[in-house]
Amino acid sequence: MKKVIILPIIFILALSIQAQPSSYKVIKVNGSIQYVRTGSKMALGDEFAETENLTFGSPSARAAVINPGKGRFILTPESSGKLTGARSNFLPARSNISTRGGALNSRNDVQNQFSEAVAIIYKASWHINPYQFPMDENRFFFLQYQYNGEQINKKLLSKESKLVFSREEILKVDDQSIEKLDKPDAKLYYYSADGPQYISEFDLIFPEMELLKSEAGIILGEFSSMDYSRKVNELSGYLFEFYGKPDKEDVMFFLEKDFGLKK
Repeated sequence: MKKVIILPIIFILALSIQAQPSSYKVIKVNGSIQYVRTGSKMALGDEFAETENLTFGSPSARAAVINPGKGRFILTPESSGKLTGARSNFLPARSNISTRGGALNSRNDVQNQFSEAVAIIYKASWHINPYQFPMDENRFFFLQYQYNGEQINKKLLSKESKLVFSREEILKVDDQSIEKLDKPDAKLYYYSADGPQYISEFDLIFPEMELLKSEAGIILGEFSSMDYSRKVNELSGYLFEFYGKPDKEDVMFFLEKDFGLKK
C-alpha cells in the first residue's frame, strides 16, 4: 500500500522538477534591459528565469548570459517591433573563434586582421611576413589615435617578425600612462624609407580590467568543471562578441595572471 502512495508522489515531484524553467546568470548588459515584474534594471551577476518578462530599451539592447548546463547565450528582443513583455531570444553564443593561421603574409592579410574591433587585455602579437613588412628601428608599424583632443602617433613594438600591441605602451603619452583613448577609432600605418603607408582603420578596445575580471569570473565560475581549452575558447568567444577580436595567447596570459589558470 505504501508503494502505491509513494510512487505517484515521486512521479509528481519529478514532473515538477522538469517543469522548472532554466535560470541564467548575467555576464554583461549592453544598453538597457528591465525586469517587467520588478521594474529594476538587469545588471552583471543577476540570476533570472528564462520565462522572465523583460523590457528592452532599444532593438540593439542585448545581454550576455550563461547557464552551466546549456552554455552561454546572447539575450536579445524577439523582434524590433515589440520590446516590452515580449518573449526573449536566447541566441547561442560563440564558444570558439577562428584564429589566424600562420603569419599575416600580405597587405590584404594585415588589413583583414585590423578591419574590425580588436581587443587588447595585456599584450597581443601577430606574426608578420618579414619580406613583405620588415620591422626594425627604421621600418615599423605605428598607430594614430586621439587623446585629449590631440592626434597621437604611437610606434608599435616588434620582436623579430612579431608585431606587438602592448596595452601598457599604447596607453602612454609623453611617458605618462593614460586611462583610455578619446574614442576607440585607430588607424594603422607602416613606415619605411618610402614614408608612411596607410593600412587600415579599426576600433582599438581596451576592456576595463576590473569589469572584465568580474565578467570572466562569472564565466569561469559557471564552467568550473570544463577543461582548460573550453574555458579559453568560451572567454575568447565572449570577448569577440562584446569587445573585439582577441589574441588567444593574450587570453591565456590573462587567465594565468588573474585567475591562476594554466594549460
